[in-house]
Amino acid sequence: MSFLAPLLLLGLLGLTVPITIHLIGRRRARVVRFAALEFLIATKRRTARRFQLRERMLLVVRVLLCAALPLALAKPITSCASKGPQIARGPQAAVLVVDDSFTAGYRLEGRTLLGRATDEAARLLTQLGPEAEVAVVRASEGAIHPTELSREHLRLRDQLASLSPTARPADLDRALARAAQLLSGSSHERRTIYLLSPLTKGSLRGGDPPWGADGPALEVLDVRDGAALPNLAVVGLKVEPDPGAGSRGIAALAEITNHSLLPAVGLTVSLRVAGQIIARGQLDLAPGETKRKRFLATLPPGRRTAEIAIELPADALTADDRRQAMAQLRDEIRVLLVDGDPHAARHDDELFYVEAALRPGDRAEAGTVVSKITPDELDDVEIDQYDVAVLANVAALPAEDVARLVTWVKAGGGLLVAPGDRVDPAAYERTMLPLLPQSLRDPIDTAWGAAPDERAARALHLTKWEADHPIFAPFAVDAPGLAEARFTKIVLLGPTTDTDDRKVLARFTNGAAALVEARKGDGRLLLFASTLDRDWNDLPIHPGYLPLVQESIRHLARRRVEGATAAIIVGQSASLPTLDLRKLEVRGPERKGAVFEGGRIEGRRSVRFTGADAPGVYRVIGTDRTGATRDRDELAFAVNLDPRGSDLAPAPASQLPGAGSGTEGASRPSERRVELWHAIAAALLMLLLIESVLIQRAR
Repeated sequence: MSFLAPLLLLGLLGLTVPITIHLIGRRRARVVRFAALEFLIATKRRTARRFQLRERMLLVVRVLLCAALPLALAKPITSCASKGPQIARGPQAAVLVVDDSFTAGYRLEGRTLLGRATDEAARLLTQLGPEAEVAVVRASEGAIHPTELSREHLRLRDQLASLSPTARPADLDRALARAAQLLSGSSHERRTIYLLSPLTKGSLRGGDPPWGADGPALEVLDVRDGAALPNLAVVGLKVEPDPGAGSRGIAALAEITNHSLLPAVGLTVSLRVAGQIIARGQLDLAPGETKRKRFLATLPPGRRTAEIAIELPADALTADDRRQAMAQLRDEIRVLLVDGDPHAARHDDELFYVEAALRPGDRAEAGTVVSKITPDELDDVEIDQYDVAVLANVAALPAEDVARLVTWVKAGGGLLVAPGDRVDPAAYERTMLPLLPQSLRDPIDTAWGAAPDERAARALHLTKWEADHPIFAPFAVDAPGLAEARFTKIVLLGPTTDTDDRKVLARFTNGAAALVEARKGDGRLLLFASTLDRDWNDLPIHPGYLPLVQESIRHLARRRVEGATAAIIVGQSASLPTLDLRKLEVRGPERKGAVFEGGRIEGRRSVRFTGADAPGVYRVIGTDRTGATRDRDELAFAVNLDPRGSDLAPAPASQLPGAGSGTEGASRPSERRVELWHAIAAALLMLLLIESVLIQRAR
């Protein structure tokens, strides 16, 4: 123990004052005996003994008072070992980086890791003192960071008290970089970053700290205190239709991971469909092992979509014990193929490649019901039974057939028209214009008159396609499966026809339109300016042909693009097809969402929702052009936690930040000063109170 003002210990000499007064008070007068008073002496002895005890107690209290006063003024201090960093008060700049990811919701010894972090941050704020400029930076991914340091410590305390675990994983590298930026603008010589986190390996990328040699010091406080954090998590869920389980059957494939050092034996996994648990299974997981569990189920009667959830028994981190997805019945699109150039040899047929694309391998789950006819059989077909019709190299139809197709399209049908050698542009001009977005002109042959070795160089290619359109959603930006296809013959297009919302979706390298879309009534029209077989191009033998045909058919049938019901991760955006709706509203699990109407949706094929900040199912409500509003269950989607945050293993030493920048990147024991004079001053007040009581009783 030492003293901040040792010279004031001279006041201990005052101890002699009460002792001297006490000794003087003990001097006795000369004893004179009186016989008449002898009988009273015996009755006063007990009272004298009590009075003598009170006097001695009063002496002790006064001695302690005289000792406590100079000791308190001398300010004695001592030191003790502390697990946290050594804090110096005074003018300085500091940033408290607090991990508020969903990992911080882990309960350790009855308290969450975030609760430990905020308590420690509040203690640091107190030790820094009122002269320190401080900021609190949240470490969750995508968190909004402060723009400046502040001395309003009460506001900072309120900010710490209001923190709660978010639904996102930690991004400590970004948080530390922001902390360094805040401190770089401070004029204080002493600048420190205090990182309060469980330091999981998924929260750090490693490498050099985001500051130079003259950057701030870094103090790391591991809020787990070195404890292991075992965790079981559902890290994946995929739901798809399963015809083997019936017409309403689905298959749910869940991935479960054991993030702990001990095996999990007999782990119960539950499947919940539309809010009801309908199946359970068990798994045995070794430490660090991931296994898949497959469930078969059926959707409730009368519903084409339903919420699916995989659940585990609650553990210390409940946020990742549940994962959700939206199940949707297989869409059966009824497609009518009108073959304008049929052949006995199947490979030479006009629609051979289209059939192969719509029914790959004749699998039952292909999702389309295909019927093929010739143009002469069109009169005998109930066109209303089909969702999409394809006219491939079909000669101009009679006016009666055209009128019937126009009525069908206006009612919501989808029509794809592709030319060929049997198509006469002049005949199409007379009868087929109501079924075309643009009129046709004579075809051009880019390889005409070219030598065999020059034909490939003179071929055209697809370019400038609408990457945001649902038809091109499966393709990358460069899309080699489309761009490498060679077109040696195409049809040029003329003036537009009486349609709405005409748009060129793709062009050839010479600038001519390749794929044109338009709307007629409630239906859609597509015009492809080349053949659907290999007569005029080699697109059918390229990998882009199959998704192009499939997505075109689904778009014409107004079916949602494949994979649209797949779950997304918190923080990601969701692309939602507008389905020609006038208004679209998204509602999240906390009744928060967004509304798309007016200029935000008009003329768009899809809108992008960016408010997926919480896990759960997001419902979509749509208003069509007639003003009718209803739930669009086919657009609902599920949002889940990022599985990276479920692995709570500590980060290796090589990933810990701040190596070589003033600390070793981890909290370390230190000596903390403890000031004793506050306790001595409190004891001084207590002694004064005791003295007052003793004097009062003596009177």
